[in-house]
Amino acid sequence: MAVFLYIVNNVLSQAVFIIGMVVIIGMIAQKKSWNQILPSTIKTMIGFTMINVGGQTLGTALLPLQQIISKIFNMQAFSADIGAAQAESLADIGTEMALIFAFGFLINLLLARFTRFKYVHLSAHVSFFFAGLIAALLKFNTSLPFIGIIVIGSILLGLYMTGSCAYVAVCMKGVKGGEGFTLAHSSSSGLLAATFLAKTFGNKNQDLEELKIPKEFNFLREMTIALTLVMTVLFLMVCLFATPSWTMENVTGGQDIIVFSMLRGIEFGMWITVIIMGVRMMLSEIIPAFHGIANKIIPNSKPGLDIPLLFPNYPTSVIVGFLCSLIAGLMGMLLLGAMNYPIVVFPALIPTFFTGAATAIFGNAHGGRRGAIIGSVANGFILIFGQALLLPMVGSYAPIMRILSETDYAVYGPILGWILQLFGGA
Repeated sequence: MAVFLYIVNNVLSQAVFIIGMVVIIGMIAQKKSWNQILPSTIKTMIGFTMINVGGQTLGTALLPLQQIISKIFNMQAFSADIGAAQAESLADIGTEMALIFAFGFLINLLLARFTRFKYVHLSAHVSFFFAGLIAALLKFNTSLPFIGIIVIGSILLGLYMTGSCAYVAVCMKGVKGGEGFTLAHSSSSGLLAATFLAKTFGNKNQDLEELKIPKEFNFLREMTIALTLVMTVLFLMVCLFATPSWTMENVTGGQDIIVFSMLRGIEFGMWITVIIMGVRMMLSEIIPAFHGIANKIIPNSKPGLDIPLLFPNYPTSVIVGFLCSLIAGLMGMLLLGAMNYPIVVFPALIPTFFTGAATAIFGNAHGGRRGAIIGSVANGFILIFGQALLLPMVGSYAPIMRILSETDYAVYGPILGWILQLFGGA
């Protein structure tokens, strides 16, 4: 058991290894030679690492905003240290989480092989933390024994991994750059909601990416430039609202707020550039390699990949989605405060960026500008109110949920928690 848990926690939980194994298996199935397999595998793993590290660091760069905005609204500030939150969160459920993750992935593979739902969930970092949510809900809301938690949790995770990829694949029809794969990401329920709202209330003919701007500002169509400027202005504005003296004393370490804001904006733009380069490198290798799996091992299957693969085709939607989701989340936070909600809830900024961007992309694809705004605003409200409902249910997993709770945590978490409390409460 110790060896198995070591492999799960140190190998299978590293999505880059799973991506690499997919390329190797796919190319072996196509009878490629070793000197073709090796460079393709390395390039895919490097591309994925660029996306993953870029996304994580880009998200971490947002965390100072949490402390500053907490000061503006005179709210309790929660730790934004992901490492410390993860250590605290996994103390009580680490073993259950690892086993649910491993067996849930196996169930996903079996469902892809033997049912009509041909989707292989390859975002291991996503399913790993969702396994933690399921483990926490089962452990803290039922009296199930250890084996029962593992069995039920694995089935739930396998169904989630397969089902979310399946309905997102339907929503992806018409999304530029989404050919050949589906998304395996815990914003799936938000993407479903954004697609429905955009089709109902949007206007597909008014594409946000085709927004007319003066010729001299055409450089803003480049995502790296636009995000660098937007994040610089955003940091500077919140620093001014929190007062420069307080910000310099408590956040910047004495650094001038203008310099601090410019450096944060440049850092943000740099990591977006890394992500875009990684997207191009990874897609050029993994899609052809996966054809071997789709043709020989799991017939007609599709890979489930991560959200940033869509970013290069929707630079404006990424920015609009983040800002709209952030504004909606702050409004939801104030509403909860006005209602004297017993738990202090703050918008989780990393999910707000990634799920906000994703819901705006889907909203724009299916309902143009209006769809992008409606979809991402809805996402912001779902994140904040869902987090408020979820936190009392997850026990020691709460610290990581305050930082990483994306849309599916906010939607499926409370629903599962209520069902468990109703039928299997401790």
